[in-house]
Amino acid sequence: LGASTLAGCATMPPASNTLAPSPYLPVNSQMNRVTRTVVGLRPFRPSGYRLEAETIGQKTVIHSYGHGGCGVTMSWGTAATAADWASDVGDKDIAILGCGVQGLTAALVLARRGHNVTIYAKDLPPHTTSNIAGVLWWPTSYYDREATTEAFHAMDRLMIRRAFFGFLPYVNRPGYGVYWADHHQLMTRARESVGVLPGGNDIYPELRGTAENTLFDMPYQRRFRAMIIDPDYYLDAIMKDAQIAGAKIVQRSFDTKSDVLSLKQNVILNCTGLGAGVLFDDKELMPIRGQLTHLLPQPEIQYSYTGSLHGRGLYMFPRKTGLVLGGTFDRGETDLTPDSLEIKRMVEGHAELAARLEAI
Repeated sequence: LGASTLAGCATMPPASNTLAPSPYLPVNSQMNRVTRTVVGLRPFRPSGYRLEAETIGQKTVIHSYGHGGCGVTMSWGTAATAADWASDVGDKDIAILGCGVQGLTAALVLARRGHNVTIYAKDLPPHTTSNIAGVLWWPTSYYDREATTEAFHAMDRLMIRRAFFGFLPYVNRPGYGVYWADHHQLMTRARESVGVLPGGNDIYPELRGTAENTLFDMPYQRRFRAMIIDPDYYLDAIMKDAQIAGAKIVQRSFDTKSDVLSLKQNVILNCTGLGAGVLFDDKELMPIRGQLTHLLPQPEIQYSYTGSLHGRGLYMFPRKTGLVLGGTFDRGETDLTPDSLEIKRMVEGHAELAARLEAI
């Protein structure tokens, strides 16, 4: 998550004095509280994710990949739609490429409908790109506005809304790691009108905007309830659900499109993320490097925030397993080695914000 890609403008509801930050306890951000730092490569396409079907010989290939850092967020929209299209073909046997959240969600939908589903993947949870995601449910930063079409945005709005409602049954369900947080979008300048949130403001509960009594004394903020999704819990849970429904998993890698087309199934869902660049010659697909630093848990922290400090992005999402600190978006970078300077920036940046809470 970074600065939102926003379409249109809308006047926010009136500012409310109930937004005072006094109930918010500070994050204890110190180097000696860091438990781990992980690095992942987001599969990004400037024109937006690819959600479409194509016919290759006797095969129907349905693509759902290129979601940037929003593969989990969009899964109950794009993966569920891809599953619908696969089911409509009418074949009983369906192959799915990839065991990240897109592949698992599609497998779960199809297996529950009675299809014979086989997932083919080199990596399984907890070793997928989806496992590294931060995951605040807020679909942003997965396309470049100047590279998109109006047709994409019309489809995207529908996918966003379907994804939101798809996740709601999982909130607070034991074992799935999905729960509400009090989210703050922090802005560096005050404003009367701001962009409409992705999918429409009506799907962001308790949405308010204010320039008064903001978190960390920022010039302006939007506050709403947002779902936090912990992939360490969630992916294991839906993988188990898919297997209980009858989906099978085969660990296998594919080097070429011919390898894919040699599968016995005639309906194939391509949820390979960055792998689609080679397998399906997608020259637009590129990696965006993201780094997340995890702190020891603070159960009293039940709010989240996204914003910037000194011109660089910062966000914090609370989980039961720990606090997730992020805010890096390195386009075209592929190095998976954690950057020690970036860890220091994250920890010190969140400590500086916490100090502002203590001073209010």
